[in-house]
Amino acid sequence: MRNESFLSNFSPVLKLMSLVVIIIICGFVFNLLGIVIAIPFWGKEAITAITGSINFDFKEHINFFKYLQIVNEIGMFVVPSVLFAFLVSKSIGVYLKIKQLPRLYTLIAGLLVIVVSMPFISWLISINEMMHLPQALSGIEEWMRKSEDSAEVFTKAFLEGSSLQLLLLNLLMIAVLPAIGEEFLFRGVLIKIFKDWFGNPHIAIFVAAFLFSAIHMQFFGFLPRFVLGLLLGYLYYFSKNLWVPIAAHFFNNASAVIASFLYNRKIIHSDIDTLVSAKGDYLLIIVSFALTLLLMISIYKREKNTKDKEDNQVLPLE
Repeated sequence: MRNESFLSNFSPVLKLMSLVVIIIICGFVFNLLGIVIAIPFWGKEAITAITGSINFDFKEHINFFKYLQIVNEIGMFVVPSVLFAFLVSKSIGVYLKIKQLPRLYTLIAGLLVIVVSMPFISWLISINEMMHLPQALSGIEEWMRKSEDSAEVFTKAFLEGSSLQLLLLNLLMIAVLPAIGEEFLFRGVLIKIFKDWFGNPHIAIFVAAFLFSAIHMQFFGFLPRFVLGLLLGYLYYFSKNLWVPIAAHFFNNASAVIASFLYNRKIIHSDIDTLVSAKGDYLLIIVSFALTLLLMISIYKREKNTKDKEDNQVLPLE
């Protein structure tokens, strides 16, 4: 353990600026190295996929973009968060709150929050998709829709196939790395910075959730992702343990990957969107919201009671 940390005495604003610089440098270096390493394996196809037209029927292009996505997750989220924690704290594990395992009840309840919130989140997706910008911004809205259509093409291309190897790769790319990297950054690092800046943990959670949704650059999915960011933020705040939102984030993403895999293998006959859809079923939406709220309250109370007991515990005299 080190005696001092380079960024430990920086103000929250300077810490945030330092974090942005670290993300930019790590992202550039990792993506550059990723492309250089890819050339011997993909050759001209790697360069064509970046600078030219993309043929989603060409398997090598899809594999290359999966590889680049993995490199990007590591370079933009995982490494910058760990490096920042190293520069700001004597202990990376303590700073990111990953040194201790979470309480079993909180972990299980956190996973259940994801399950019971799915119909409500699905409803938010349908609400968000109906939103329109003012007529004066119609050009921006058209660009946004084209961007989201392109992202949907990517997602469907990534999830195609039914082999076990593909399932494992997709779980790594879509569930494992985003759960670790994005939770490290948005909950483990940014909530701390914004809490120190604003002096209020709730504002910090809301700002981090806003950035979490905005970074995905999907306007018509902003609202449900923002609410998911709030749930993950409060799971972290209540539990004081980053493994809880990491597990919940992983479960949320892995559910979509596994459902697509089962659908591709014709084990189930509906995709994930159809399975969790609550469009028009307002009773299900209300129940989903109520159960989500009750579970979050139960986590808060359970964690608070446990902490109070630990604080009031009296050591026996020898």
